Amino acid sequence: MRTPTLGYQDDMQISKREIAQTQLKEAIALFLDEKFLCAITLAGAAEEVLARLLNVGGGLSVVEESFKRIQELREATGLAIMENRPKKEIFNLWNNARNTLKHHNEKAEESVTINLFDEAYWMIKRALANASSLSIPISNEVDFENWCIVELHL
Repeated sequence: MRTPTLGYQDDMQISKREIAQTQLKEAIALFLDEKFLCAITLAGAAEEVLARLLNVGGGLSVVEESFKRIQELREATGLAIMENRPKKEIFNLWNNARNTLKHHNEKAEESVTINLFDEAYWMIKRALANASSLSIPISNEVDFENWCIVELHL
């Protein structure tokens, strides 16, 4: 059964790769316009889709790869890296900003303390790493990297 339409635009078919590519491109544009809150949620959506595409294809997302490296360091050094937290807990920690901005439940506070700039930066970097692993070009990636060089001296 087809959903009723307003008639402004016809339905279209779009791949998940194209969706994530567009989301990430727009997240970068928002970041460059200093709209960090929206950049977090949009880059977070792209990062998640790209990660799942990688996982379905047998690859590892940047988050999975990072956790793998943490495990290797734990084993090689015997150190309690990330306080020996389990994978799910670390992933929840890394996705906390995105999830906090996207969801609310009866136990959640009505306000949050968050560094929107830092969270947007790291979410975009994660999404870019996943896009690169999938060979998905992001047309304004160079603009993002140049901005970081000029403004952050990275």
